[in-house]
Amino acid sequence: MPFKRLRTTAALACGGGMIALALTGCNADDKEAAPAASSASTNTTSAANGTPDQQAAAYTGQSDTPSCMASELKADLQLQDPGANESEAEKAIATLILTNRSGETCYLPAGWAPLGKGGRNNYTAIPATRVSYPGAGMRITLRPGRSAFAGTKWHTTKGCPGGTTDGLGVAWHSTWIPLTYHGLDDGYQPPICDSLTLGTLQPAMNGVNFT
Repeated sequence: MPFKRLRTTAALACGGGMIALALTGCNADDKEAAPAASSASTNTTSAANGTPDQQAAAYTGQSDTPSCMASELKADLQLQDPGANESEAEKAIATLILTNRSGETCYLPAGWAPLGKGGRNNYTAIPATRVSYPGAGMRITLRPGRSAFAGTKWHTTKGCPGGTTDGLGVAWHSTWIPLTYHGLDDGYQPPICDSLTLGTLQPAMNGVNFT
């Protein structure tokens, strides 16, 4: 029997125990852990490793397309250049990129991708505010090798208590996807301190980054 027919779409749930991908319908006011922040103006800065193929990631979903499983997804967090005086910056902006690394087409449900810290088998969710930025989430169908994108931002300072740059993950169903954090070429990699804000997953990179 073909592998695709053996798969079932896993149920995604909000709240309680493990945090799964946050569905649009799970939280009517689009908030988690803090009041929703005001949406900023659109920033069209692309992640350093973005490609035209990635920016054309989405295709309309089909009813027989299964939900992407954690083992099929690769997660990256690409820091955006803060410009001058990066050492004094108190805000970090990065692009979350989820890539289908399997040979099967699958879909991502509309919503957000919660982040966690602690490393494999020891992840804990990082409190975050979820906002409908740059717009409402949408179901995204990913062909093999294609990606979906979301903007993220957080407060950061050097040596902040509990700040982290490694051991990061993305919550998915009842497990986690290890997250690779890419800093700038000069080694700048600000820790996630607090005030983490998550934008919705989108099919193209343009416009997802906060300002």
